[in-house]
Amino acid sequence: MGKFWRDFWKRPDAAMLLAGGEGERQVALVRVVVVALLLITPVWRLIENPSNPENIWGFVVTVLAMIFGLAVLAYLRYRSYQPWLGFLTSIFDGSLVTLALTLFVIVGNPLDGVNDKITYEVYFLVLAAMSLRQDRRICILVGGFVVLQYGTLVGYVATHYDVEALYRQSSYNGAFSGADQWTRVILMASAVFISYAYVVRSQRLVNRAIRDPMTGLLNRGYFDTLFGYEIERARRYQQRFAVVVVDADHFKQINDSHGHAAGDAVLKVLARTLQDNLRESDVVVRFGGEEFVLLLHDTGADAAFAKAEAMRLAVARLMVGPPEHPISFTLSAGVAVYPDDGTLAHVLLSRADQRLLQAKHGGRNRVVGRSPAPDTEAASA
Repeated sequence: MGKFWRDFWKRPDAAMLLAGGEGERQVALVRVVVVALLLITPVWRLIENPSNPENIWGFVVTVLAMIFGLAVLAYLRYRSYQPWLGFLTSIFDGSLVTLALTLFVIVGNPLDGVNDKITYEVYFLVLAAMSLRQDRRICILVGGFVVLQYGTLVGYVATHYDVEALYRQSSYNGAFSGADQWTRVILMASAVFISYAYVVRSQRLVNRAIRDPMTGLLNRGYFDTLFGYEIERARRYQQRFAVVVVDADHFKQINDSHGHAAGDAVLKVLARTLQDNLRESDVVVRFGGEEFVLLLHDTGADAAFAKAEAMRLAVARLMVGPPEHPISFTLSAGVAVYPDDGTLAHVLLSRADQRLLQAKHGGRNRVVGRSPAPDTEAASA
């Protein structure tokens, strides 16, 4: 149970955040297109009967949805996706449906709100779209909140109105049925669970495909996607970011002297150390063998060099294996920065790799950036 809650509250990693951002953009586009098409209905009704308050408020709610949809599209054009946006848009979409049904209850016949067969079904579009954000927290928390909204509306109508008298006055709206309303709530809750289950399964399958099975880090196969996304984000917001290529020094000697199991243990410890020294917005990838690549978001040359140097010092203090036969090791790193060292992925990676080779040829256990300060370079191991 403890692991479930830790996984539940955990912020999506870089891969899922990227997928969630793509999902949010798709939802934003569909929102605008669907609302534009649905706008025909309230406009038509308003022309036919402009004095009907339900028609007026239906038009107002639809226009509000269109304004919100356009605002989200504009935001995503100039800003990167963050989980808070997924929460906000999901809450807005679900609450807008509830608002429309509530207005039907207030300005029209209350049975219109709880027996509606068109607006109510939009709930299922909203609940299905939540899964595209690739965030299980949104599915459960916001989905549960939306179900609670509708259940509260139904409970209010059932306890504050004489539903039988309302039905006798206007049978066109249909009778109030507790069993039918309970079924509606159950169906909505089921949609919430399906959305959550889809995200969990999707994350599991994606993680198997894009992660290195030994270290748990993102693998080289997914690196190009992340790298391209980082370049696009930096270009759009005129930001810098750093690429750091890291390599464990004399790793072949560790394998030859201590065995491959010990070598695997060293790589796992190194991967964990790199991760522990990064921010949530940064990414570390196992590029191959004993080589790792770091993408440091919104980081300039000096900050990237300092971060790589801090990692080098942290690794130099590590001891792996049993106390009687400890294994110590060091790392070398090369740093390149966008856009100073290039604006294309292969150019940046090549520049960082060249500087890694300089660090190796310079004695290892050191970091090489654009202009490394002499007093921060370590003596050779």
